[in-house]
Amino acid sequence: MKKKTTFKAIYNFCLCLIGLTSCYAQNKNVHPASPFEFRGIYSPTNALDNIRDQYGTHHVDYDWGLWGHNLHKVVGENPDESIVATIDGKKDKDQYCFSSDKMYSQLVEYIIDNFGDGETPGSSTRISIMPRDNKKSCTCKQCIAAGNTATNATPAVTNMLRKLAKRFPKHQFFTSAYHSTRMAPTEKLPANVGVFISAIDLPMRVTFTETKGYRTFMGLVKEWKEKTDLIYVWDYSRNFSDYLSPFPCLKVMQRRLQLFNRLGVKGIFLNGSGDDYATFDDMQTCILAKMMYDLALDVDAEIQKYYKTNYPETGKLIADYYLQLEHRVDESNHIIPLYGSMEEEVASYLNVKAFTEFRSRLEDASKKATGAEKEKLRYMLTALSFTHLQMLAMKPSDDNQQLKAQLIEQLKGHKQLKGMNNYGETDAVIDTYIQKIDN
Repeated sequence: MKKKTTFKAIYNFCLCLIGLTSCYAQNKNVHPASPFEFRGIYSPTNALDNIRDQYGTHHVDYDWGLWGHNLHKVVGENPDESIVATIDGKKDKDQYCFSSDKMYSQLVEYIIDNFGDGETPGSSTRISIMPRDNKKSCTCKQCIAAGNTATNATPAVTNMLRKLAKRFPKHQFFTSAYHSTRMAPTEKLPANVGVFISAIDLPMRVTFTETKGYRTFMGLVKEWKEKTDLIYVWDYSRNFSDYLSPFPCLKVMQRRLQLFNRLGVKGIFLNGSGDDYATFDDMQTCILAKMMYDLALDVDAEIQKYYKTNYPETGKLIADYYLQLEHRVDESNHIIPLYGSMEEEVASYLNVKAFTEFRSRLEDASKKATGAEKEKLRYMLTALSFTHLQMLAMKPSDDNQQLKAQLIEQLKGHKQLKGMNNYGETDAVIDTYIQKIDN
């Protein structure tokens, strides 16, 4: 059904045309081709209506028929006995058997019911076929015959992929080079079968190409590239222990994207904070989206442009501070932690004095903001109160009790802000954090 053209839609389109939005419309009709066919960003900004059309990006919730470790959505939480893996001679519900005919038939039924055969234009989709998120590998008779070992499930998994790829030649099927499927298959895969390779081995630092992790990553890409041309990379764009503190990853990420392009990588998935608010996420999502089209993007200029456009009262202050963080990462070559404490963030890029001065100035400047800028600053300042509290906790002092109380009250405001319930990936609930420190 054709959507009605609304005044709001026309208005937003005109804004894009005359350059009043900082991220120009990056869709197939108006933007040059990207070196990557899949440009996934898992961030709250990229989940917003119209953003993906404007930025020319993808999102796992909307652009995959089945994503990640989600086979349970097809086979159920308590699958048929034949789908359960055999580990050390016993059935183990923590892993699947990919030689199971029952699993294959359920996958076929699921694909037909939800996506058809993919023959209709625009109906083909990407489907992820991955083991459960652990290192267990099925060693039943069929899986052993396929080539499985106790540590390598690639043979049985890729056999399942081959069957599905043959049955649905218009769909694309992916597994991951991870845990029990890290090892590449012995034979070349069909053209519509690909692999996700994690960039976790690449340290998040400027000179990542000079590290042992780089050599490990390159070896993995080389092995899989001999078996499939459909290589996607899964990379990371957040500190998963702390979504609310600044995470200046853009210049490092630009170098990584350039590397992936040289390697012939076809798709990129940047794992961010999902639906949870992250400080500077709106700007970073925009710049990352632009990078996926223009690998030589002038990052500094684009950051300044974004804040000038979207934060008319406070944009220069924010841009200047954020660029200081990026430059410090660039100059120090310190690793940016993906699971880091405040102590590690401070050691890497987050100068305490500069941060506290910036937060204070931003609080003052925010009083002049109106409209959308005012609302965005409300989110940002609430998030940064968490960062400030974490800094105070590094060196507790009776002299800071009044400031601590003020920051706690400011952080409590998160309850009125959509998407700000967690400060990190696992067991990181803001209310629990406040209860712990508010004494």
